[in-house]
Amino acid sequence: MKESIYTSVCPGCSIGCGLYIREDDRGAVSIDFLKSSPVNRGKLCRFGMRLPHYYSTPATGKVEGLGSGTEDAVRAAASRLRGAEKVAMLSVGNTTCEEHIAFMKLAESLGTVVHTGIPVYAELPPECHPHLEGMPFTDIENAEKIVLFIDPYVQYPLLVRRLLAAKRNGAHITSAGTTELHLAHENRKLSPEQYAELDLDGNSVIITDIHPHTDPCHIRQLLNVVLDTGARLHVVKPFVNSEGVDRLAKGRAGTMGISQIMDGIEKGDIRTLVLLDSDPVELMPDTDRAVEVLKKLDNLIVISSRDSLVNAIADVVIATEHLYRKRGTLINAEGKLQENSGQGVDGIDAMSMLSRQLGADGFDHRQMHGYLHERMIDTLASENRKPEYCRMECGTVPAQQNGACTLEYVYNPFMWFSQPDDNDFVLLDRSMVKSLGLKKGGTVRLDSEKGSMNMRYRVEKVPEGTILTGRKLPIATGTVTKIRTEGC
Repeated sequence: MKESIYTSVCPGCSIGCGLYIREDDRGAVSIDFLKSSPVNRGKLCRFGMRLPHYYSTPATGKVEGLGSGTEDAVRAAASRLRGAEKVAMLSVGNTTCEEHIAFMKLAESLGTVVHTGIPVYAELPPECHPHLEGMPFTDIENAEKIVLFIDPYVQYPLLVRRLLAAKRNGAHITSAGTTELHLAHENRKLSPEQYAELDLDGNSVIITDIHPHTDPCHIRQLLNVVLDTGARLHVVKPFVNSEGVDRLAKGRAGTMGISQIMDGIEKGDIRTLVLLDSDPVELMPDTDRAVEVLKKLDNLIVISSRDSLVNAIADVVIATEHLYRKRGTLINAEGKLQENSGQGVDGIDAMSMLSRQLGADGFDHRQMHGYLHERMIDTLASENRKPEYCRMECGTVPAQQNGACTLEYVYNPFMWFSQPDDNDFVLLDRSMVKSLGLKKGGTVRLDSEKGSMNMRYRVEKVPEGTILTGRKLPIATGTVTKIRTEGC
């Protein structure tokens, strides 16, 4: 059996783990470890190990629900885009820098901009943005103090090995997130007013993440800590090329987060939405509600390499090759430029064809790659930048009412990409288990305004009255959902 081998990057998050993809002559995929990768040295997390499933559903071209070739799909998209008003375009970073630049060129011809779906950038002064870029993972290993505002085991597993290396090197690790972490020397539930107690300095690293539903107030608070202490902020991001598209979007006005885009559709401010390997149905916490909102559009056009949930309701789907087959570059969470060994340019060629159909110039991969190097290659070097922004005012998070119970999402790759996950349980604290009379091996009933369901549970040290889930649940109405609980 003939087999092709590609050197690529795991699409699960911005860590950028290198791996080999093996593809047989029937299109079936298997993975192999890339021990020479400086990022992960042959290691992969659970999501990376399940990439054969992720790549098992390639996108197929469609027009009005019927199968279509690329040229017909492009013509149909052009017909809908000619004269279209209130156009929005979204690319969160699930493809190469070159394809994203081609998408930006297409946006220019339509008189709009490309949104990356992360609201934090739109709500922070531009002078703060350089402090949200990645740093070399070796800087984490050499830090003297580390404060974690994420759960690396669930959200960014390959970061754990860097934290363990830092711990061996003598770093003191504090977890200030929602769950208690075994690798931390101490687990503390801190309010922003208590951050000064951490006693940070220029040899300290704060690790958090930024995703489509991050509270900008939280990031402002951490940037104030950086300003006060000289500590460095390391920001991990959820998509393989989040770092690349965020750097490419730097300085562009009018960008919106995914929730703002969905609000704009509901209000009628957005009538046409064009997506590049970005699925709002997967990205929004309430999938049913996301579908309802997207159906209000006049035009929904999808350019995609995989058959994600939004493809089923799109007016036009322009299919491209899988990520590992694409020719192009990506930038990971430490600012490292990575390249695919694939040579596919279907996505760029389709967007070039669409651009010409709309009366603008066409383009090719060589031009897009040249633009990439011209615009941002000199920004990849890591710098310990001194803050040049002013202290920011932050709102306060309302205190949880006594007796209130909330279901909270802990976002991870399985949720962003609607992939099956064996971790079909929720996390709750021991006091809730006792108060509900839950039995070992049993389930807990969760009720919200959307309905009810039973879930297996695991006991962890989580805040009282909080239930955490790493799966998207049909009863959720948002990243935080008010619920009632009963023992089963």
